[in-house]
Amino acid sequence: MSLFAILMGILLSVLVISLGLTMIRFLLGPTVPDRAMSFDTVMLHVVGIGAITAALTDAVILIDAVIVVSVLSFLGTVALARYIEEGGN
Repeated sequence: MSLFAILMGILLSVLVISLGLTMIRFLLGPTVPDRAMSFDTVMLHVVGIGAITAALTDAVILIDAVIVVSVLSFLGTVALARYIEEGGN
């Protein structure tokens, strides 16, 4: 096993632990802005995990999926921000 694979495995495990903590914040967030921020952070974690997995497995198709998820994440964050700005009406 190469040093690259070991470091990526460590980074992947840190991202998974951080994703779990962020999901707890998403579920327990008392306000809508807290949940919007944690949603954006969850999506960043998903993109990071997908990119690391693509790098470890040499799966080129995962890079396309990561790009699609990141664009949808951005659009979701913009939609949530607009919802918050308009007061939920």
